Amino acid sequence: MIKNYLQNLCRTVLVISIISGTQLSANELDLRLNDEAIHVNYLATNNKTMFGLGYFYKDSSSSVNILNTDLHAKGQTAIGNLPMTIGIGLQGNFFKKDDFKGSALGLGGSVRINIPEAVGLSIETALHYSPEVLSFGEADEFKRFRVQANYHIIQNADISAGYHYINVGNEDTKSNNTLESGLFLGMKLKF
Repeated sequence: MIKNYLQNLCRTVLVISIISGTQLSANELDLRLNDEAIHVNYLATNNKTMFGLGYFYKDSSSSVNILNTDLHAKGQTAIGNLPMTIGIGLQGNFFKKDDFKGSALGLGGSVRINIPEAVGLSIETALHYSPEVLSFGEADEFKRFRVQANYHIIQNADISAGYHYINVGNEDTKSNNTLESGLFLGMKLKF
């Protein structure tokens, strides 16, 4: 009964994310890739909210498909002289690898730190975690982590390099399954 309630909560968060996305003004299209994987993520923001919708695909010995949606509160802060943009909120993930599939509602956020001494350089990281109670289908937990360096090459485009890690626990076998662990290159277009 609790699992059904939480699955409905995930669907509700997705609908609210889509509806609130119509009131957002700044847009980014983020593309990350390596030899076996591609992740495309669309992000719409205003001064207080970030809404994201993404798709991850990996073609290795077995294909991995992950659809994600994000809803985060956004704010500006600084530690010392390092200006930061911070997002705190939820990430819904719907994934499939061969016959293994599930969904998860991750709690977490992101931090982007601009480096004043190196104009155009920033460090960005994101972490979301879904414990067993927020993981559905065949999953008993879900972890997603990313760290990347961005360089602002023109007014509306960044290039990036980083590391992406996605891991899901299997409810039936009680084992962990790493869906992605690797380096990537990317670009971020702002419009």
